[in-house]
Amino acid sequence: MKILITGIGIVGKSTLRRQLLQKMRTAGAKVEHFDVDCFDSVRHPLDIDCLKELPQEFSQDTIYLIEDVHATLPQAIIPLSEYDLIIYLKIGATAQILFWKSRIAHWFATGQYAWEAKTGWQGNRRPHSLLNLFGIFKNLFRNIYYRKKWIAMDWQKIRQHPNVQVMQSTWSRRGPKYTF
Repeated sequence: MKILITGIGIVGKSTLRRQLLQKMRTAGAKVEHFDVDCFDSVRHPLDIDCLKELPQEFSQDTIYLIEDVHATLPQAIIPLSEYDLIIYLKIGATAQILFWKSRIAHWFATGQYAWEAKTGWQGNRRPHSLLNLFGIFKNLFRNIYYRKKWIAMDWQKIRQHPNVQVMQSTWSRRGPKYTF
């Protein structure tokens, strides 16, 4: 079974993937997980499952949790039609800004921001450099400005899938919370 976890950027996809992985493995299921953007391996270098390549053939007795922020775009690793279930994370503007708050702090502290698999990090790699703030906030405002458009574009593509579960991601002090 292939389960896609997707949504726009910075909505808690990686946290949901890791929580589902833990719960499913605790329940005795055979589960593999992948972040096909491999952003998680940058933040969590010990998350080596992210660095594994997707299998050429998927086993019927394994659940595959695949996180892909680009799943609805032409460069998607796996076409939407090949997933058995799509979990789409939606988020309100206020909650997304709160999610961004911790991301901004991390990016400012490392001097790197806006990682993409093809281009790598932006930023000057100098911790706490004020020069990075313009780029960081430019990314924040761009994401907030386009979030409704991006969600609508994603929904246009995934709504035709026979098995879609929309979850609301909300911010809490202990991390993301999810509701159906």
